[in-house]
Amino acid sequence: MPLKRRPRGPRKGWTPEAVARQERAIGRNPWGGYNHNSLGCEFARVCSWERAACEFERAVEINPWEGLFKVNLARAYLALGDVGKARKMAEAALEQSPKLCAAMFALALVCEHSGRLKSAVSWYRKCLDSGPESGIRHEAEENLAILLAPRP
Repeated sequence: MPLKRRPRGPRKGWTPEAVARQERAIGRNPWGGYNHNSLGCEFARVCSWERAACEFERAVEINPWEGLFKVNLARAYLALGDVGKARKMAEAALEQSPKLCAAMFALALVCEHSGRLKSAVSWYRKCLDSGPESGIRHEAEENLAILLAPRP
């Protein structure tokens, strides 16, 4: 069970126009994995996880060598409560791209949701050691601080 965090609802920046733009791009090129991934990200922004997962699945189907698509699909599966599928996708992404911080972060989330907190701490630390500053690294720092904080 994940630890308590501040709620993360729909994020700023999402607009129906952004979804329409991505859908038009898919209409022009239905075999573009990046277009499906981008549309999935738009749905994830508003916590429409079923629709996001469908788009990420299509992106992985079209472009199975892109690790980030698998990471996004893992996070969607996790949001939908399917920890087994999330683990499989996160591990596949990490196997494909061993230095991908986002894959390490996804595995940390899976471990956290599975109650394997020591493993989650280890993956968050690996994520933080993996490369340059990014938004995902800041989220990893925040999650790691929560996991390492003393408990009453």
